Amino acid sequence: MTIALAWVAARQARNRVLDSSLFADPAWDILLDLYICHAQDVRGTISDACIASSVPATTALRWISILESRDLVTRSRDPKDRRRTFLNLSAQGVRKMEEALDGASASDAKLGLGRLRAVK
Repeated sequence: MTIALAWVAARQARNRVLDSSLFADPAWDILLDLYICHAQDVRGTISDACIASSVPATTALRWISILESRDLVTRSRDPKDRRRTFLNLSAQGVRKMEEALDGASASDAKLGLGRLRAVK
């Protein structure tokens, strides 16, 4: 999870310095947010994912649908509040994110930064 948090912090730092409209990767931002939720054993919501994506809600919702169609995320209704929908990484989504983050860790190791993602 540490490398996922590092990615989020790096993107936020970049957006403070450079115009954030130059960079848009809503799918990755959504997946990072959901991976962090998974690692912290917290249930994410559609609203949380839209905020994490840093794009208009309609764009985020379109990306969520794409991620869902590729079996990377799943939606489920909150049984206590039908207005809220939970969004989670699927089992395949978790595997793919860990594979991607491990690849980033391997790249960091080549740069002498060491392994950042703590094994859960």
